[in-house]
Amino acid sequence: MPSLTSVKYSNAKFRKIALICGIASAAVILAGIVIYFLIHNGVFYKREDTDRKTYELTGEMQSVVSETAFHRGYMFSRTLRLLSEDRLMDPWVLSWYVIPGSTRSVPAMESAYVDSFDQILLLESYVKDGKRSKAESLIKAIDSSLTDESGYLLAYRKADDLAFGTDRKKSESSEQNEDPAYLLLSEPPVSMKATTRYLRALLDYYDKWGSSKTLDKIRTLSAKIFAGGDQTSYRAADRLAKPTPIPVTEKSLITPDPEPTPDPEKSSEEIIVSMSGTELAAMDLEAMRRAAVLFPEYKEKYENTVRIVKEGKISSDLPLYAWMHTSGGYVYYTGSKGSVELVPSLYAMVHLAEIGQLDAEGYAWVSQQIYNSGFLYTTYDMFSGAAASDVEASEAYALVLYLSVIKGDSHLFTATYNAMMRNYATLSTSDALYTFFRNIPESRISVYARENLLMELILK
Repeated sequence: MPSLTSVKYSNAKFRKIALICGIASAAVILAGIVIYFLIHNGVFYKREDTDRKTYELTGEMQSVVSETAFHRGYMFSRTLRLLSEDRLMDPWVLSWYVIPGSTRSVPAMESAYVDSFDQILLLESYVKDGKRSKAESLIKAIDSSLTDESGYLLAYRKADDLAFGTDRKKSESSEQNEDPAYLLLSEPPVSMKATTRYLRALLDYYDKWGSSKTLDKIRTLSAKIFAGGDQTSYRAADRLAKPTPIPVTEKSLITPDPEPTPDPEKSSEEIIVSMSGTELAAMDLEAMRRAAVLFPEYKEKYENTVRIVKEGKISSDLPLYAWMHTSGGYVYYTGSKGSVELVPSLYAMVHLAEIGQLDAEGYAWVSQQIYNSGFLYTTYDMFSGAAASDVEASEAYALVLYLSVIKGDSHLFTATYNAMMRNYATLSTSDALYTFFRNIPESRISVYARENLLMELILK
């Protein structure tokens, strides 16, 4: 029979062994967690070089911004609160929200749509700000809810189809503020503009946190973009829409007549015009260039796309860009009044500028609009070059501001930034405080996701 002393010694030895084993087990578990974390964050993964280019504000530009009432962080948070959180739409942002008036007879209004391009801008903001979990959640949501069966992004979805829960209290809606094309289409079409921008966002995500899985996703999306062939694009136009050839002396151009497809159930004076080909503004050339760096087999197709966009310039007198390039030539406008939309042309200019291919004529024309009048309008006459609308193109200011950043042009930056600040809310009692807003009919104020998210990306 063992003595009491030997039993105590055995128990103490057992406890010591158990303690050592426990510590060792905890260390193994902790090491496993650390290794998983490092693998998950791509520490051991050697990422491919996407040759990303970035454009930062110069010191002079930073000074211009700091001397105004603009609040960087507040704009983003207030935009999300108005268009997502208060609308119970997380992780999505609605297209717009109209601030309520001072009386009950002037209620708030909100968009019935979630625009895919806005969601991609939001994703880029999360990536740029280092919010990985937010970015991953949004990527999953985009893949499950905004992508068609072929892998392309849809142009939009109805907010009610995406809202979390069925008890969401909605403000009133208004067709007056919606994209007229959305109202005329029965189903959301594919958006190459959103699809190519999604490629950009995924490339940025890959540069920061990506793994081989992310690279495979980029490879798949790149193949769809480069090998997808002609895609159909849609625009709303008046019922007399029938483009005619534009007299351009530099080259011979053919402008095919689009085939109107009116919906007999709609009483609107507008119809949908659809064309199959390459939508110039939808070609994110910088994203496509980076994809061609990763996958050299697409280099020739990328270069051909650059050529199509560059040659889509209307003329030296009006250096804006065509809507579509089809097998029959370029289509410049869809209405009956011979006017070209400014914002799509500016996207084409931005895409060319990012790859160093924007000519001096286009940049000079845009600069003159800002310097001479200080205003940018939605459409311009194709023959005279004068503004064909008295409606301001709010989104256009952010695009011109980005052009000035790309060019390092502090003078254009200052003039454009000051023009934008005309519509920056500083009234402390306003729901739109610290956001950029649009003036809409009946003296109402509307906050749109588009220019606020663009400004977030440009100024952060």
